[in-house]
Amino acid sequence: MPKLTFSSDVKWSGEGVRSVADINGKQVIIDEPPALGGTDQGPNPVELVLAALGGCINVLVSLFASHHGVELKGVQVHVEGDLDPNGFMEKADVRPGFLEIRYHIDIDSPSDPKNVQALIEHVERVCPVKDTLRGVPTVSITNQKTS
Repeated sequence: MPKLTFSSDVKWSGEGVRSVADINGKQVIIDEPPALGGTDQGPNPVELVLAALGGCINVLVSLFASHHGVELKGVQVHVEGDLDPNGFMEKADVRPGFLEIRYHIDIDSPSDPKNVQALIEHVERVCPVKDTLRGVPTVSITNQKTS
């Protein structure tokens, strides 16, 4: 299978810090809570990162369940991360991103627990979002335009 390229166009709404992302023709509002200058009309960027991880795990669990002989009745992933805002506000010498991300996968299944565990290990190994959070080899600006 050839390499796939995904993209998103994110435009400032002109109001506060709110942006609107166009992702494959679907609109996602990105905002911040009032304490960070927003109007709380949508998740903030770091919440979207956590949701992306949970969503990716859900996709992979449902995709590979039958491969591992697992019957799914339900899947839920709880994801949380610790972030010190003093980092991105440059008020302290701490990293601006997450300090730690934790998640819990709850799989409701009558299948053999060994099969469920094998499924979880498979998902842990191949999750693209988890792999990305561990470190992307290159993140670069390709074109910067100022008017």
